[in-house]
Amino acid sequence: MAEHGVSRWAEELNKLSLRDFPKLFASSAIYDLQGIYRATFVGPGWLRATAGPAIAIGGLGGWWGKQFEEDGTATNLVRRGDKLASRLAMRLIYTTSVLDGKPVLALIYGAENPFPWPYAVDELRALDPVTFLGMMHVNAGPLRKLAFPFLLEQ
Repeated sequence: MAEHGVSRWAEELNKLSLRDFPKLFASSAIYDLQGIYRATFVGPGWLRATAGPAIAIGGLGGWWGKQFEEDGTATNLVRRGDKLASRLAMRLIYTTSVLDGKPVLALIYGAENPFPWPYAVDELRALDPVTFLGMMHVNAGPLRKLAFPFLLEQ
């Protein structure tokens, strides 16, 4: 992920343990989102340090953020030199969260994406109208309840 200043939200979220995120996520709202959002890994230091290398293995090295279109499609944005490139197509849907059973926006990765992405789900809820807390989990067995947080800021 490109270097950038840490936002107020990221600063607050980096003080939380991984166990604190489900409660915050459950108390957050749903807002529509459209446009380009910059991503930040948030949470405990060990998670922030390993998240980038972990997703690079799956083809998202240099992950910068996400772009959301009016038609409900989305793509990840990765930095390639001084440009952003689109990677891994997704669909944005309204559904029920597997994490807490409440309404949520979810990004579903298409089967055309490389492993492990067809099994990944990014659930999104808003912390404010332009800042979203994402919780990424694997849609398989007991791994559904193990989620990793990230922040998207417009």
